[in-house]
Amino acid sequence: MKKFKFLLIAAVAMLFATVTADAQQKEPMLKLPSVVGSNMVLQHSTTVNIWGWAKPRATVKVHPSWLNVKKPLKVKANEEGFWILPVQTLAAGYTPYTITIKAGKELKELKNIVFGEVWLCAGQSNMEWPVRKTPDMKEELENGTNDKIRLYCTGRTGSATPKNDVPTQKRFKAAWRVCNSKSLSNFSAVAYGFGKDLQEALDVPIGLIDASFGGSTIEAWLSKETIAKDKRLASYTKKLYKRKQIHKRPTYLYNANIYPIRHTTVAGTIWYQGCSNVGKSQYTRMLNTLIKSWRTEFRNPEMPFYIVEIAPHTYNGVTGARIREIQGRVADRTSNCELVVTNDQNQIPGDIHPPKKWDVAHRLSACALAAHYKKSDKEFRSPAYESMMVEGNSVRVTFKNVPTTLAQSGEGRINGFQLGVQDPNNPKKIQFSVAEARIEGNQVVVWADGVTAPTAVRYCYNEDMGNVISAEGLPLRAFRSDKSNSASARPYVEKPCEAGVKFEGVGFTRTTFTEGAPLWSNHTFVVGSVYPKEFEGFELLVPVAAEKGQPTAGGRITAKEDGKIYIITFNQPRVRKDWKILTSTYSRCNKDGKARGVCYVAEREVKAGEVVELPILKNRWGVLVLAKSIEY
Repeated sequence: MKKFKFLLIAAVAMLFATVTADAQQKEPMLKLPSVVGSNMVLQHSTTVNIWGWAKPRATVKVHPSWLNVKKPLKVKANEEGFWILPVQTLAAGYTPYTITIKAGKELKELKNIVFGEVWLCAGQSNMEWPVRKTPDMKEELENGTNDKIRLYCTGRTGSATPKNDVPTQKRFKAAWRVCNSKSLSNFSAVAYGFGKDLQEALDVPIGLIDASFGGSTIEAWLSKETIAKDKRLASYTKKLYKRKQIHKRPTYLYNANIYPIRHTTVAGTIWYQGCSNVGKSQYTRMLNTLIKSWRTEFRNPEMPFYIVEIAPHTYNGVTGARIREIQGRVADRTSNCELVVTNDQNQIPGDIHPPKKWDVAHRLSACALAAHYKKSDKEFRSPAYESMMVEGNSVRVTFKNVPTTLAQSGEGRINGFQLGVQDPNNPKKIQFSVAEARIEGNQVVVWADGVTAPTAVRYCYNEDMGNVISAEGLPLRAFRSDKSNSASARPYVEKPCEAGVKFEGVGFTRTTFTEGAPLWSNHTFVVGSVYPKEFEGFELLVPVAAEKGQPTAGGRITAKEDGKIYIITFNQPRVRKDWKILTSTYSRCNKDGKARGVCYVAEREVKAGEVVELPILKNRWGVLVLAKSIEY
C-alpha cells in the first residue's frame, strides 16, 4: 500500500511539473514592437502612440510615469489583440521616465525614456554607410558615448507582406540603444552626423531611426496600396516583383521597415537614395508619391523631407544627371522639402560611396535648423541657376541663393561648365563642349575655344565633379539652361602626359587605345564607344585574363622622363593606395555590342628612371599599361 501511495505521489508531481513547464514555455500574450522600448526617444510636446498586442479584448493598463494621474490609462485590445493608446508627452528634456504596461498578470516596464526630436533616416547604401567605415568620423567612435542621442535601426530586411514588427534576423535585433562606441559602429554615418548637429544646436535628446538598405530602389519603399492607387505605377512595377533581390522588389522594404514603425511620431525624414533608379523611368512620380504617402503614414501632412542628391559616379551619359534634376525639381515644388547638393563629394572618381559623410550631415542639419526649427538665419540652400545672357561668344550666368559671392574650391581651373551650340543637322539637338569659366560676384562667365553663337550652358550635367561654391561653402547646384535631350560633353580630363615608358612583363599584347580595342586578349571584351578621347591613339599593353581565383599578371613600368604614367584598371583599394583614379571608360562585348562594365584610367606621378610595380588584383581581370609610346 505504501508503495502504491509513493507511486501516486510521484505521478502527480510529474504531472504538475509538466503543466508548470508548459505554462512557463507558453508564449506571452502581451507584446510590444521593438520601436516601443526602453531607451527610446519620444517626440516632445505632442501626442504620441504607445501600442502592442495582448489577449483579444483584454484590458491593457498603461502608466507613463510623467503623467500626474493616480490610475493608469486603459485601452481595450481588439479581436486580433491589437491595441493603441495616444499619450501626451512633455517638453524636451534629459530627465528619464518609465512606462509600465500591464495586461492581466503580464507586466512590461520600459525604462530610460526621454523626450526630444525623432527623425527617420532612410535610403540606400550612402545612408546605410556605417560610422566605422567613415574616415572623418574616427574620433566619434573613440568618444562615442552620448546618452543624449538614441539609435534605432530597422535592420537590412524585407518581406512580401506587411509586418507588425521589424523581422528579427540571426545577427541583428532591432532595439533602441544609447549611443556609444559599440552601438554607433554600424549605425548610419550620415544619420548620426545629422543627429549630433541637431543635439548640439537644440540641446535636446535626439532619436534617430535608421531604415536603410544598400542598393535599394525607391519602389521597394512604397506600400502595395500606394502603388495600386496609381495606374501608372501599378503598370510600371507589375513585372518588378519577380526580381531576385528583395531590396529591389516593390513594397518589400516598406513592409519590413516602414510599416512596423508607422505609428511612431517623427519630426521629419532625411532621404538618401536614387543610385539604383538611374536610367529607369517613373522616378519623379515615385519620389512625389513616397513623400506624400509617408507624410500620410506618419500622420504629419507637412513633415519636413530633406533629399540628398546622388553624387557623381560612372553613370552613362546624362542618366545620373537626370535623377539629380528630378530630386531638385521635386524639392523645389514640394512644401517643407529641401535638396542637399553633393556634386563636390566625389573624392574618388568611380566610387559610388563618397567617404566624407560629415559634409552631407552638416548640410542636412543646416536645412533642419533653418527651415524647420528656425534656429539659424544662414543661407542653407545651394546656389542655383536663375538666368543666362549671351555676350558675343560667351554666356553670363546669374545665380540665386548667393548671400555674398561665388568662389572656387581648390586650385586649378573651374570645372564642370559646358557651352552648347545648335546642331546644324538637327534643330532639336545642341552640341556641347567642355568650357572655361570665371567668377564675377554672383555670376559666372562661360566660354569655350572654337564655340561661337552659344545657345545653352550646363554645369555638372554629367558625372563631372564641381568646384564652384558660395562664399558660405555650399556647392553650386547642377543645372542645364536648355530643355533638350541632347547629350552632354564628357567630364573634363587634363591633357595626358606623353612621356614614354619601358615595360617588363610576360603575356601582354600590344594594341592601340581606341573604340573596339581588346581589353583582355583571351576574352571578347573591348573598349566601348564611351571612353576618354584624350588618350586616343596611345599604345596599350593588353594582358591575358587570369583563371578565376588566380592573381592577375604583374610587371614593372620604368619611366623614361619626369611626368605621369597611366594604367587601365578597376577601382579597388589596392589600386587607390598608390594610384589616382582619373576617369572611366566603358567596356562592351564585341559579340553583341552591349555595354558590360566600367574600368578606369589611373595615373601616378613619377621621376625619370623610377620603377613602378604593376598592381596585382584579386579579380581575374588584369591591369593594362597605357602610354604614348611603350618599349616592350
